[in-house]
Amino acid sequence: MTRMVLATGLAACGLAVWAANPLAQAPPAQTAESLFGQLRWRNLGPANMSGRVSDIEAVEANPAIVYVGSASGGVWKSVNAGTTWTPIFTSYPVAAIGDIAIFQPNPNIVWVGTGEDCVRNSVSWGDGVYKSTDGGKSFVNVGLPESHHIGKVITHPTNPDIVFVAAQGHLWDQHPERGLYKTTDGGKTWRKLANGLPADGRTGASDVQMDPLNPNVLYAGMWERIRRPYIFQSGGPNGGIYKSTNGGDSWTKLTAGLPAGNIGKVTLTIHRKNPKILSAIVEAANSQDLKTPGSGIYRSEDAGATWMYVNTQNSRPFYYSHVYLDPNQANRLYYLVVPAQVSEDGGRTFTRNLPGIEGDFHTMWIDPANSDRFYIGNDKGASVTYDGGRTFIMFDNMDIGQYYAITVDNRDPYYVYGGLQDSGNWGGPSNSRDYNGILTDHWFKFHSGDGFHTTVDPEDWTTVFTETQNGGVRRLDAEFRQTGTSVTPRQPTILNFDEVTKGEGAAPRFRYNWSSPLILSPHDSKILYLGSNYLFRSTDRGESWSIISPDLSTKDPDYTTPAPPGFMGERGGAETHASLITIVESPLRPGVIWAGTDDGNVQLTRDAGATWTNVRANIPAAQVPPRTWVSRVEPSHFDAATAFVTFDGHRTGNFKPYVFKTTDFGKTWTSITANLPQRDSVYVIKEDLKNPSLLFVGTEYGVYASIDGGAAWHRLMTGMPTVAVHDLVIHPRDNDLVAGTHGRSLWVLDDITPLQQLTPAVLAADAHAFSNRVATIWKAVSRGATRGHLVFQGRNPLTIAQRDPLNSPTELQNSATVSFYVGRVPASGNAQIEIASGDGARTFTASIPVRQGINRYFWPLSFAPASAPASAGATAGQARGGGGGGGRGGGGGRGGGGRGGDAGAAAAADPDAPPPAQGGRGGGGANAAGPGTYRVKLTIGDKVLNTAIVVRPDPNAVRTQ
Repeated sequence: MTRMVLATGLAACGLAVWAANPLAQAPPAQTAESLFGQLRWRNLGPANMSGRVSDIEAVEANPAIVYVGSASGGVWKSVNAGTTWTPIFTSYPVAAIGDIAIFQPNPNIVWVGTGEDCVRNSVSWGDGVYKSTDGGKSFVNVGLPESHHIGKVITHPTNPDIVFVAAQGHLWDQHPERGLYKTTDGGKTWRKLANGLPADGRTGASDVQMDPLNPNVLYAGMWERIRRPYIFQSGGPNGGIYKSTNGGDSWTKLTAGLPAGNIGKVTLTIHRKNPKILSAIVEAANSQDLKTPGSGIYRSEDAGATWMYVNTQNSRPFYYSHVYLDPNQANRLYYLVVPAQVSEDGGRTFTRNLPGIEGDFHTMWIDPANSDRFYIGNDKGASVTYDGGRTFIMFDNMDIGQYYAITVDNRDPYYVYGGLQDSGNWGGPSNSRDYNGILTDHWFKFHSGDGFHTTVDPEDWTTVFTETQNGGVRRLDAEFRQTGTSVTPRQPTILNFDEVTKGEGAAPRFRYNWSSPLILSPHDSKILYLGSNYLFRSTDRGESWSIISPDLSTKDPDYTTPAPPGFMGERGGAETHASLITIVESPLRPGVIWAGTDDGNVQLTRDAGATWTNVRANIPAAQVPPRTWVSRVEPSHFDAATAFVTFDGHRTGNFKPYVFKTTDFGKTWTSITANLPQRDSVYVIKEDLKNPSLLFVGTEYGVYASIDGGAAWHRLMTGMPTVAVHDLVIHPRDNDLVAGTHGRSLWVLDDITPLQQLTPAVLAADAHAFSNRVATIWKAVSRGATRGHLVFQGRNPLTIAQRDPLNSPTELQNSATVSFYVGRVPASGNAQIEIASGDGARTFTASIPVRQGINRYFWPLSFAPASAPASAGATAGQARGGGGGGGRGGGGGRGGGGRGGDAGAAAAADPDAPPPAQGGRGGGGANAAGPGTYRVKLTIGDKVLNTAIVVRPDPNAVRTQ
């Protein structure tokens, strides 16, 4: 974590205190790490659906060693053919992966090109090329920081210093760092290859392949493309296939048999044993006649001198366009699109699809020594086959889910719901009460498609609403999960459709963003709001709807006009623009509704939709460029006139953060962007429910918190890997902060009550004891049984010990959290804690190490003597902040899927778990602390602090034992 002195609020507070007492010895400067470092995130998963995989590479001498590049969840490594995985790219500045290359003579040398190459509307970007010389234990960025999206990295077969990189370049604007690059000194310097390659500043490289028998022979695919929020444009006059015979010093464009005119995305594959045979998939004008070269699959049998047009198929080239020749069968070609198709005649016909694994395929690695074994990746993760693709093992032990939006219900323990890229809407528990953690068994899927918003009736958790791409709304039952009905507004169910048609002079045309906002009213759970370019309201759970706004977008025809015939690119549902992207009703005043559009408007009604005001003009264009995407509006929970708005400009090549606040219903705005990193787009803002000075934002690279209303921001990422955070939710009862990430599934920061209780007086104190959250003696509902090592274990709350799967499950080992603040660390470095029963008859004492900032101690709900300082919670994961990360399922510092280590080694004790309680399993016996109120005394230096812990029984098991 970058050490950053807390600015403005904290610093001013500290200066005021020490100026008032000049004889006092000032403590060390408070940093974000010292204040927040002990508040650790835990990973829930899920891993059931895994997530989009952009590349897979294995060590040829030992294919059990395999690397997976996740589209936006970093790099993962397995040493046992996928039985367990370790995330090895968690702490670097970016998480989007384009391609991986292994130097096979020394497989400890691994190259990673960052920034996904399948450039859909939600894609994340990278910051160049990374290199590891220790098998992925560490990486160093070696250049090309503005390449953003890398399609291919290839290494010389014998010289580890020679590497080629195909850089697509910026997606949303034209940046010159695009094209084909070469290093001859192991990445110290890079040369952009020219002398025959395009040099127009617009055309990047989509692929590069090397002749396996002659490394001086290279083939490159060149591609011009740019994406706007409302359109994806592909193709240009300089696109196509280029060849070099001198190691990249000069190039010739190959044309014989290939289409003329503008060429779009090109990818290639070369046969390992006979490199004169190549296949390519070329985006061009559509053709239905193989006699007229057009978009589709091509084959060359003379090293590219001439090409045969063998198949007109080429589905969504920007997202797919992947072909692979079997290294041992020159006529066997794999074509990866929605299904993975297999041809035995060089691509002329496809006779079978790969069964049993979900679609949208992007990458594969075929064992050159055994074609029956290959790894393959798609939108739902990675799989392996040992019989040539007849059957597969899916690796559902990597938490790389790409969430768009999340919500929580009010069950106890609560469940988390959300929608994911191409995996529909899912739900699962924040606490499974299973001894082994949160398993794939505990998650469930409502339906398929791209999942987006989910909302749950706070008074009836069985009623769940989901939204899939472009406004498809369903009302579902959380118990009978697939039981439900479509409640998408249709003309027959829109009560005032005719009235609006008459008033506007034409029938309204509805435009739904790919991620259409869907919310419940905070005042009446039967009221549902849905945004298109109009705002809909239902008062009967979606059975009927009313239009309660005019078109709230800019209505710019450039954003809404259909693409012309013959257009190369895409202008489909994912590019629907000039529509609502965020809507929210004030929790304080019914009928005060804020709405933000993807084309920059910030709209407000204070009379339930009768009238609307666009307040965007009150934010000067000099501060936020016009038409910038409104990523979130958040009305205050303390003042009806106050609201927050964030803008996300990355879709126009503007990566700056924008955060604003109004206190007068949008008449004036103040920037509270402050010290947020200047290239970190903001996707969501949340105001705390208890403390108006406490704010959170989710950005492309993580979570930040402000404890002074936005005067300064501080990174809040202990235990969570670098990842895009698309949504945040604060549970209204439990005060947990839940993050929906686009690349590493779901994370929870348990119990933010210490942050909610931070005040200038607390921060100025030598020590302070917070009011503690009620502790629970959770009862076990463990599944039991051994299940091998291919298993995902998400992390239950850090107050519950988590262990490896057992055949005979036991009761849970619970603990209670004591939270306190230390401004001045005593000379001993320790504090004394004493916990006593209400009558004082039983006491527990321990010496615990403390550090500056917020401290957490996990009391094991037992009055047994502490056998050693560590057993009182003074382990790395206990007194220093207790817990976290990914348990044994999702990494987060623990080592990824499976159980986080070598399959043959005994698993280490969980450093995040509470110590075993004395007196029997789960803290039973005479020493156990049952439900009740307990007194807590903390002695920190010369300060004595008193607080209490309330312990309750499991709310689902309150009955006589």
